[in-house]
Amino acid sequence: MAAVVSVEGLRKRYRFRDPWAVNYVSFELQPGQAFGLLGPNGSGKTSVVKMIAGLLRPDEGKISLFGEPPGNPKARANLGFAPEDPDFPKFLRAGEVLDYFASLLGLDEGERKRRIPETLAFAGLDKERRQVRQYSKGMKQRLGIAQAILGRPKLLILDEPTADLDPLGRRDVRALIESLKASGVAVLLNSHLLSEVELVCDTVAILGKGRVLKEGTMAEVVPEGKTLEDVFVELINEAFPQKRDNLPTFITDVENK
Repeated sequence: MAAVVSVEGLRKRYRFRDPWAVNYVSFELQPGQAFGLLGPNGSGKTSVVKMIAGLLRPDEGKISLFGEPPGNPKARANLGFAPEDPDFPKFLRAGEVLDYFASLLGLDEGERKRRIPETLAFAGLDKERRQVRQYSKGMKQRLGIAQAILGRPKLLILDEPTADLDPLGRRDVRALIESLKASGVAVLLNSHLLSEVELVCDTVAILGKGRVLKEGTMAEVVPEGKTLEDVFVELINEAFPQKRDNLPTFITDVENK
């Protein structure tokens, strides 16, 4: 079975003297599979996601989407992308935002009338009449996911999809991912919420300072008796030892109390 996404030897840095933000990252994502891209802040996750989505150019390495380069119109037509902090025109309402994206997708009037109400209902925004400027961060996150699935993508990229969602919203996103997997859609999930990743992902890659520290199926990465968070913390502490209990002296100094 041909890979939906193939990343080989990917490298990226933003200035010549900077360290590599992404350093020889390689992995594959198959149809019907959810892949978790994990790592602490600054590990290169979002840079990898943006290069796959065609928003950044790699300095070295190869990316293939459905056998095509990321910028290819055929590859882009099969891609849905929900960014970490979505930003929409503040004067529009949810239905108007989706109608705009539907026009970019080339959907005819019949498809718009069918898909937009169903997508708004999934996102919990079907009864929302306010403009986007009055939305909370969680509502914007829901709208971002809604626009990402509107075109029935074969690859859905979710960048921190549940970061600002309440427990019900996180449950809905998990159910969406499971449904998409069952229908053969590949999902690339970039998240700090490791408990969520552990519930839905088949394979994971843990990044640290731009390089892959460990990659494999969930069973290969997480041994019995441990959680994904246990493995994550151990890997990061081993690769990048750092004292984390150095509280300011004015807090720990009893004499100052």
